Amino acid sequence: MKIRIIAPITSSEIVSKTIPVLRKYICGNTQISLVNILKGPASLESIYEETLAAPQVAQRVLEAERDGMDAIVIDCMNDPGLEAAREITRIPVIGAAQSAMTLAAILCNKFSIIATAKRDRFPFELLIKRYGLIEKYTSTRSVEIPVLELHDNPEKLLSSLFVESVHAIQEDGASGIIFGCTRMRDMKQDLKDALQQHGLNPLIIDPSSAALKWAEMTAGLNLTQSLKTYPYGKSFLLPDHQNLNTEFTPSWNGLLNEAVKICVMVPVIQGYRGNNWLEETQKGYAAYARPTTQITVEAIQTGPATIENQYQKAMCIPELLLIAKKAEREGADALIIDCMSDPGFDAVREAVSIPVIGQTQACSFLASALSHRFSILGTRKDYAHKFTNQVAEYGISSRLASVRTVGLTVEEVETNPERLLKALLDAGELAVVQDGAHSLIPGCTGMIGLADALQEGLSERGIHVPVLEPPAVAVKLAELLTDLHLTHSKITWPLPPEKEISGYPISES
Repeated sequence: MKIRIIAPITSSEIVSKTIPVLRKYICGNTQISLVNILKGPASLESIYEETLAAPQVAQRVLEAERDGMDAIVIDCMNDPGLEAAREITRIPVIGAAQSAMTLAAILCNKFSIIATAKRDRFPFELLIKRYGLIEKYTSTRSVEIPVLELHDNPEKLLSSLFVESVHAIQEDGASGIIFGCTRMRDMKQDLKDALQQHGLNPLIIDPSSAALKWAEMTAGLNLTQSLKTYPYGKSFLLPDHQNLNTEFTPSWNGLLNEAVKICVMVPVIQGYRGNNWLEETQKGYAAYARPTTQITVEAIQTGPATIENQYQKAMCIPELLLIAKKAEREGADALIIDCMSDPGFDAVREAVSIPVIGQTQACSFLASALSHRFSILGTRKDYAHKFTNQVAEYGISSRLASVRTVGLTVEEVETNPERLLKALLDAGELAVVQDGAHSLIPGCTGMIGLADALQEGLSERGIHVPVLEPPAVAVKLAELLTDLHLTHSKITWPLPPEKEISGYPISES
């Protein structure tokens, strides 16, 4: 995989210090290269400067596509030229701000941005509204240090980051902190240590590494921005963008080579399924993982055979908690809940400190990052409202176009793939044509492996939208979070009080 990082500034000194920091976050078979713009501002600290950088970013995007890149990262928290760039290429273009904000929305209830200056608040709030994440945002605070002076006095920067983070947590209700400038990337561990010494443990996100891993994940899933949201527009390129630079751009391989252990928690019993169903489930998830990633599968022993109502959802959760705590104790790096109802999502996040992936939550935020609106293709009509409620709980309901259903039970979904695919194609077409969806999410993990066929079938009908594969998204997000040493905020999901719980072995596990 090849990823081009575009620094939308003219300062080559800043650019040269970026590669060594970022190489440690990417896999050994991923190559990264980095370019800056040839004319424009030395740093971006205003909307005015952002508009000057955007045309140069577009040119660098076209050059990256010509050079065979698989993904592009715009390494700036202003995301200059992001939407314009997405209209002139079919490879994924990732903005540092959008990826950092989306990760924060997945991992905490409310996030704050620590910017360089007070004037950054308005531009950041414009971006947050554009990305549909305003429900997850609480404040922007600032260190009042110009971008080009951030590294002149590291002690002063750390002190200012610490003070503003404490204010954001204690006064604004933040449970996650996002650095408001990619040049702050070196301060993450120092800030985390300083806050922990004072009893504070918020999520801290560096937008540079977040964007790079988001690009690696998106390209690894063979996804790109939606043509519905970003119509392909190379035919109207200006003359300046038809003559591209031809200078050599060096590249570096990633340094990451750590094994990741993921436990997939299955919230249903065997029921009507064959004796090898867990082995098949493991193979299904492993197909989306890196070769060094270890996938294990654990299912509940008592409970429902399917989850198609709130009662069945409630009945599986106590044993899921046991599985989660056992997996963490045995060294798992991340947990995936194998159900689009995300049963026990909040309870499990309270119970453990390793990342917990809910597939509807993960797919909803990824779909929102790739397109303006998405639809979910569920099973039965009488349970469709569950997705509306879930997406609302996750704070992203403004991006949900609709919930369409295939009119099948979970058992029918798992045992009749031909009928299922036809129903998915019909529901997907209605979601796009009638409801205005720009991307689609299959709404049952029993639909595993059908995303590519669904996307191909829709293309034959003249409908071109991204179709997400929930288990694949879950695996790639689990790898991403483990690589970045990120987990959900324990301010949002604190460990439960230590007390006896009668009748359950949970307190003893």
